[in-house]
Amino acid sequence: MNAFITTVMINNLAADYQIFRIGKKYKAMLIQTYLGNCIPCQLDFWKEKGVWKTYHPLTQFVICQFGNYIDNHVSVQQTENFGSPTAA
Repeated sequence: MNAFITTVMINNLAADYQIFRIGKKYKAMLIQTYLGNCIPCQLDFWKEKGVWKTYHPLTQFVICQFGNYIDNHVSVQQTENFGSPTAA
């Protein structure tokens, strides 16, 4: 999976995160360093029995935002690679 950037609402702040995959988990890194004292700088996400999880005390709404963006990005990449002759 290629890294991508998305905007998520956390604590009424629009925060830009770069998201990339590491093993079976996804890492979200805050791009706007000036927000680092208001919201998490790094987040880890994984899917357990179809539900997105994180170690961080985020609201379910925020977790779902990240999960939806990850799911959508993975789905688009799979669709783009579907017709590729190198797709495995």
